[in-house]
Amino acid sequence: MATEGCTETPAWIAAAIQELGGGVSGERFMELALYHPVHGYYQKKGVSLGREGDFVTAPILTSLFGELLCLQMIEIWETMGAPARFVLIEMGPGTGHLAEDIIRTSQKFPRFLEALDYRLVETSPVLREMQQHRLQKTTAPLGCHWYASLQEAAGDGVEGVLFGNEFLDALPVRWLEMTSEGLREVGVVVSRSGTLALTTMPLGSGLDPNYFKRLGLELPVGMRTEVCLRGREWMRLAGRVLRRGVVLMVDYGYTDRDYYAPERCQGTLVGHFRHQRVDDPLAHPGEMDLTAHVDFSAMARAGCAAGLTVCGYTTQGWFFMGLGLLERLQGVARSQRDGGLGRAIRQSALRLILPEEMGERFKVLALCAGLKNVELSGYRLKNQRDEL
Repeated sequence: MATEGCTETPAWIAAAIQELGGGVSGERFMELALYHPVHGYYQKKGVSLGREGDFVTAPILTSLFGELLCLQMIEIWETMGAPARFVLIEMGPGTGHLAEDIIRTSQKFPRFLEALDYRLVETSPVLREMQQHRLQKTTAPLGCHWYASLQEAAGDGVEGVLFGNEFLDALPVRWLEMTSEGLREVGVVVSRSGTLALTTMPLGSGLDPNYFKRLGLELPVGMRTEVCLRGREWMRLAGRVLRRGVVLMVDYGYTDRDYYAPERCQGTLVGHFRHQRVDDPLAHPGEMDLTAHVDFSAMARAGCAAGLTVCGYTTQGWFFMGLGLLERLQGVARSQRDGGLGRAIRQSALRLILPEEMGERFKVLALCAGLKNVELSGYRLKNQRDEL
């Protein structure tokens, strides 16, 4: 988290901060920058997702991501006794690529398709329109339903899977700094010259000055980092609404021991602007994605406090290899006579599992409700849940 301020401050965000007293928490700034109903990054017509945008997610790279994830969903459905109704709730569906691939794969399994009740939770009207356009033909025999929140989508309770790919990292986080006087919150103010600047302020509600000490962690003076209270709230809600089934989250992040290690002294908060990393969180408000890594230990603790049980945690590479990605690639190689398409598929798929690509950076966390001794194929090769 860099300390420089924004050189050109858009009038809309300066006015919004002034209306809130001239200073806001980092979390509130992120909420404005990403989700302001008119100017927020995810709310605008010009939102830049995909190969030509600010960042690319795994489902855009290859349909194998959604196909293998669907096979894991089917295994969960079978573990639950193949109920006549199986709810999939996808959080933050982005472009709709993942939903499209899951539904297309489901069509090869008629009994599963017949049971499938697919629900998408999306707050952005622009992204919802994009998803609906993409899924128009794919979902013809199924039909999908859109909701603005998990609570609305879950209704009286869910039997099935709550899942998201790069959902938790998009939630606003609290920005923190360890000072000689103890833990302080980092906020954003509008300076006299009208530009944005970072400042420290007393901890707001929900933050405990001894949070890190209780985890057995000693943050050095000067270290800046983040805590995602919104993610914990979501996990607790997931535990309340999931009657039977699995919460499955794919994202980049660490356990808390790695997240708050001294070498990560500026935290993980970063911007993505036109495929470029931007360390100044105040740059390009409303035009730049802002994201922080996920503390999977904190997410697991929150879920367990709500009655869930951790059944799996591993890297994305091991998860997809457990689901047969390498075998799938061998089949693709045999079926491609000219080799061109086969090579392209292999290159995209290998990005999912190679350690230097997405394979190690992304993790997959699974928590279950109402199920005993669950053994999911995604974790059969390497389950690291004890490291949480």
